[in-house]
Amino acid sequence: MGLGKSMQAISSIRLLIRSKEARRVLVVCPKGLVTNWKKELEDWAPEILVAIVEGPIERRRWQWSLNVPVTVANYEVLVRDRELLAELGLSFDLVVLDEAQRIKNLSSQTNHAVCNLIRKRSWALTGTPVENSSEDLVGIFNFVAPGQINSEMSPRAMGMAATDHVLRRTKDRV
Repeated sequence: MGLGKSMQAISSIRLLIRSKEARRVLVVCPKGLVTNWKKELEDWAPEILVAIVEGPIERRRWQWSLNVPVTVANYEVLVRDRELLAELGLSFDLVVLDEAQRIKNLSSQTNHAVCNLIRKRSWALTGTPVENSSEDLVGIFNFVAPGQINSEMSPRAMGMAATDHVLRRTKDRV
């Protein structure tokens, strides 16, 4: 916490949108952080239109259909709207997961919903990529770089395979 993950992600999103490398970005976060993401986006990228997906199904259908550069949804809405997203045929240039440890369990509905999103780029933000075991990292990498690491690998081999996909900061370096 406090290492600037959101701000760095928003700055990068802003660059991708300005360079036209991204036209549709989805940010997925815990429900309690949706308002924070909206505020951070307003602070760091005020020119970018943002849609929040929430409320009853008809409202969410309309919100998902909006043609705005950034959409923010919580994990529960994403799981609930899996079929709706497939029906709408939505695809994203970038999907950003905040508190990505939420998808550490490979067999969870949340992991399946996130990994089934059609996307060109996948980013996972977390201060705790491994909470209980190295298996947690496998769940996150199933989204970020499918097949890059697996549960048969030793923790050392996982670390080496993950190196090119991980940007790690510590408080003393920020």
